[in-house]
Amino acid sequence: MPRHRRLIVALHGYGGTGAGIAGVLTAAAGGSEGQDTRTVVAGPDGPCTPRFAREGRAWFEISSQPSVIAERSRRAAPAVAEYIARMQQRHRVSARHTGVVGFSQGASVAAMAVAGSSLCGRAVLVCGRIPAPDTGHAVPDVLVVTGGRDRFVRHDAVRADLDAGYGRLARHIVLPELGHEFTEEVARIALAYVTNKES
Repeated sequence: MPRHRRLIVALHGYGGTGAGIAGVLTAAAGGSEGQDTRTVVAGPDGPCTPRFAREGRAWFEISSQPSVIAERSRRAAPAVAEYIARMQQRHRVSARHTGVVGFSQGASVAAMAVAGSSLCGRAVLVCGRIPAPDTGHAVPDVLVVTGGRDRFVRHDAVRADLDAGYGRLARHIVLPELGHEFTEEVARIALAYVTNKES
């Protein structure tokens, strides 16, 4: 039975780029046995030039306040949802075979973009706050990854986010040695999750 084409949309963190996070995912896929050549990895760039990392991009001006992160993520989400829909049409990939991976700010924006929608089958949200969506419904299948050594986004704060409404059913794992970074190990976990159980 032929495998369906898959799409992974990757959202970078503050000061990153779409090409950067997509490159980590692509490298992780290339390093695994049985690489699926029908997987397309796309990474849009955030719309803002960050004040503290001018070589990269951001989804919004940085903040540590959960309410500000939620509001700014909510405002950025529609453009991301439109991008996902365009990539699905361009590559002829169904929502069921689409995965979204977000890191840091990208995780917060991804959480809002896919919540209560049918844009993707699975999402992996890494080292980012997870604001409660307006709809009150999370994407059906979400893995949240946090780092035990993350100085910026503590795993207990993310657990509180999940308990407050994004998704009590979301799977949450803490990698004890992970800081605030999107590593190849995280990329492999994300790839395995978003491509698992798909035909």
